[in-house]
Amino acid sequence: MSRRLAHDPRWRNLSTNTFAAGAAAFTGFIIMRVLVVPDGAPLHDWVGLAQRLLILVILFPCRIVLAIRLLHVTEDGDGR
Repeated sequence: MSRRLAHDPRWRNLSTNTFAAGAAAFTGFIIMRVLVVPDGAPLHDWVGLAQRLLILVILFPCRIVLAIRLLHVTEDGDGR
């Protein structure tokens, strides 16, 4: 998604943030798969907290920023 945002001048400044959030989420999912989800993993007791933190700290803020920008773009009536 960040690569598509980089091509549009109205969204270009959010492409880096979107890429960083996606990369952090992907890294978090990999780390969770190794250290949290398996039954014998050292952080298995914290799996629910880890999932919620990943969503609330990384993915949710990115979606909120994109939604706010989308509202501004549609209110401008540009329609492109």
